[in-house]
Amino acid sequence: MFMKNCWYVAAYDRELKDGGPLGRTLLGEPVVMFRDSRGRAIALEDRCCHRHLPLSLGQVTGDRVQCGYHGLEFDATGACVAVPGQSKVP
Repeated sequence: MFMKNCWYVAAYDRELKDGGPLGRTLLGEPVVMFRDSRGRAIALEDRCCHRHLPLSLGQVTGDRVQCGYHGLEFDATGACVAVPGQSKVP
């Protein structure tokens, strides 16, 4: 059993350089990692809130990770910030 409030190695720096999202399971939790436009490493739960598709199967656009299923976009805090075809984000 691992302690959750600690630092663990999630990925090598070189693994986050290609611009795409990287999915991993850390302490039994699915995590997606990517770099924002400033090069900061971002880690979020690897699950779209709509159909639970792994965000790691999507793509990174600017500072957001986009779900590969319906294209919902999530910012570095994990908030849904864009829904294709809708002007209002829930």
